[in-house]
Amino acid sequence: MAKWLSGVMVLYTLVVGVVSATKTPPQTFQAALDRYVASRDQLVPAWRRLHATRWPDDQSYVYQMLATADAMVGRYAQARQEFEQAFDRPRPKSSGCSSALGEGSFQDWLSSHAARVDLVMVNEAHTEPVTRALVYQMLPLLRRQGYTILAMEALYDSDIARAIDARGYPLDDKAAFYYLREPIEGEVLREAKRLGFRLMSYEQWANVPGAREAGQAANLAAILKKHPGAKVFVVAGHGHVYRQDGRMAQRLAEIYAKPFLSINQLGWQESPATDPCVRAPAGAAADSMASMRWKPGDHGTDITVVRAGTYALERGAAGSDWLTLGGTRSHHRFGTAPCGPHAKACLVEARYADEQAEAVPADRYLAGEGEEHADLYLRDGRYVVSYRDAAGKLKESDNISVAHGVLSTVP
Repeated sequence: MAKWLSGVMVLYTLVVGVVSATKTPPQTFQAALDRYVASRDQLVPAWRRLHATRWPDDQSYVYQMLATADAMVGRYAQARQEFEQAFDRPRPKSSGCSSALGEGSFQDWLSSHAARVDLVMVNEAHTEPVTRALVYQMLPLLRRQGYTILAMEALYDSDIARAIDARGYPLDDKAAFYYLREPIEGEVLREAKRLGFRLMSYEQWANVPGAREAGQAANLAAILKKHPGAKVFVVAGHGHVYRQDGRMAQRLAEIYAKPFLSINQLGWQESPATDPCVRAPAGAAADSMASMRWKPGDHGTDITVVRAGTYALERGAAGSDWLTLGGTRSHHRFGTAPCGPHAKACLVEARYADEQAEAVPADRYLAGEGEEHADLYLRDGRYVVSYRDAAGKLKESDNISVAHGVLSTVP
């Protein structure tokens, strides 16, 4: 049985191996990963190299890392396929409609429970940015409930947390690794800063899983002690929110006397929990918190969030409304013609015009051969849209504006 690699193992692998981009083709999978994470202008050729070779390394590791790399450039459906290839678990047969749903929506539940505690934690799947869409929507509700600190596993040390806290957004460079360079994660951080959250790190570097869980719990307890009366929103990876098996949430409960909320949103194969029989209430926007339900939690968590119906990972497809992040972004289609006829690849990126050119894009999509457009999702604002071909060459750059969901070109 293949094993899910912990986030710290991924980060450790990247830290010890990051190299600057050169013209020499990488000869190993790890070298190709290092080249990819060190790239910005050469992101497309580095991505193509990763996918063009049949690497002899452990296939579970290879496919998990390919999934992470694909999520970073907006290829969410491909990321899901590759993550599933990393494991040999058969897809479970449908058990029919859930009979254990709680009363009301997840939004109702969170509104009534979050004010009673000083800490709320929720998990995300690192290769499933759809899980970050829920985190994004939770931010304004929790801010209204008095939460002022956002502690994220992706903020792997205090230096990166302080830098983004001061700047207001992450940079698209090797220091951010994979997670912070994924566009929706970038939007989570921007929204947190717009709302007035302070960003903090609680990650614990350790090669021993038990030491990492205990260290994370101790770091969170230290944040709460240092900021008495503050309310903390924690975004953890995968099973760290479980109150069992020695995971971080269980360790925190042992050293932190007050109650806290632990929320799970993952189901089979680390993808969001769904129920095709659940229908969103009338008037609730698709994939909004008001459309989601909840049930008693798995793995010792308080609840598991259940998404209504089904959703799509393909951009622009029916069921891809989650990409609007609760209706705050609108859908826009950009042709890949600027990359030339018969392009092998075309990376289309939209960056905020008032941010550094090195900022993580508001959205991006790496179109493969034969794909004639890239679907991006953007908030109202001004952007610089760039197009890079398979060689990483900048082919075109345009200034655009989005107002009330309508796109226009800026001279």
